[in-house]
Amino acid sequence: MLSEFRLPDVGEGISEAEIVRWLVAEGASVNEDQDIVEIETDKAIVALPSPHSGKIAKLHRKEGDIAKVGEILVSIETEDTAHAAPQADHGTVVGSLGDEQVIELPTPVKATPAVRALAKQLGIDLVKIRGTGSEGKITREDVERAAAGTAAEERHDGESSGPIERIPLRGLRRTIAKRMHAARQRVSDVTIWEDADITDLDRIRSKEKEIAAQKGIKLTYLPYVIQATIDALKVHPYLNATLDDEREEILLKKFYNIGIAVDTADGLIVFAIKQADQKSLLELAQEISTLAEKARTRRLDLSELRGSTFTITNYGVIGATYGTPIINYPEVGILGIGRIQDRPVVDDGAIAIHKIMPLSLVFDHRVVDGVEAARFLNVIIDRLEEPKPTLPEKS
Repeated sequence: MLSEFRLPDVGEGISEAEIVRWLVAEGASVNEDQDIVEIETDKAIVALPSPHSGKIAKLHRKEGDIAKVGEILVSIETEDTAHAAPQADHGTVVGSLGDEQVIELPTPVKATPAVRALAKQLGIDLVKIRGTGSEGKITREDVERAAAGTAAEERHDGESSGPIERIPLRGLRRTIAKRMHAARQRVSDVTIWEDADITDLDRIRSKEKEIAAQKGIKLTYLPYVIQATIDALKVHPYLNATLDDEREEILLKKFYNIGIAVDTADGLIVFAIKQADQKSLLELAQEISTLAEKARTRRLDLSELRGSTFTITNYGVIGATYGTPIINYPEVGILGIGRIQDRPVVDDGAIAIHKIMPLSLVFDHRVVDGVEAARFLNVIIDRLEEPKPTLPEKS
């Protein structure tokens, strides 16, 4: 009997995933629970184990393909029933993750015979269409829109005046594109910019980073910004919230999971520092370092990518001063840190050189008004401009 292993829901509500790398080839023998394929979903790479021991009869997807939950990934010829016929599919599919509970899932494509006939006539692959009808059903309008898009693409190609390289939108860049599109469609974002004079903080950090270095920890400005942000979130809780559009409710989070955006070779990844308000300066610094390295090597767990309540992005490390970062939906705010500069300022009537940290706050105006957002940012600035030493002096 051929056992068909289909893309399961890995427990995070995914609807599709990219085949990153096959760990087996057709004809190879596999053991139950042996990893056979790596998939990418929601910015994380996950290895899926074989549900059976046997021989790989067929790989149904190529590396780089996008598979929807419930679609066949691989057929396995099990050792004890090698000559039996394949099991019939009676309208549902089953996904399994090793010892995880078996999950029953709906069939991948939902469309009426008339819609299927229209798609065949127009040369449209229904698997590639996201249905807008009830329960994800593909409608006639969905097929017609897909056909119109194909025709427009062909016209564009015909009008081209030079060579074109087609690069599939895959992996992390595809995930980022989908998230950014969703954020732009749903969020009414507004940006305000201010500067923080961190001259005193710079002096404190210069001393404390030596203490941290003795413990093998790299102390940047980011942990100080995180602590200042948490203080501001406690004073202005509507920045630590999400908006439930369907129920028309604002959900105020009573915990502080700070998302940190980090640049990787594949694109921007946001990991979450859970319960950040309960961690010391050095604990924050160590966790940032650990999770940033895991992000760059694409080995973050899904749990480390989810659950943030407010996000901070530091584009100053690449030389940018101000920006309008896109909110990490469904959060309602994101703080951008710009390049720290020495600038001339008026200090007690005289010109002096101070350390200035540019800050950009983007907020969802549906939840937060401009006055509250400005007050929130002022709390952060006050904490950064009037810092208190955190670490004990070196003995």
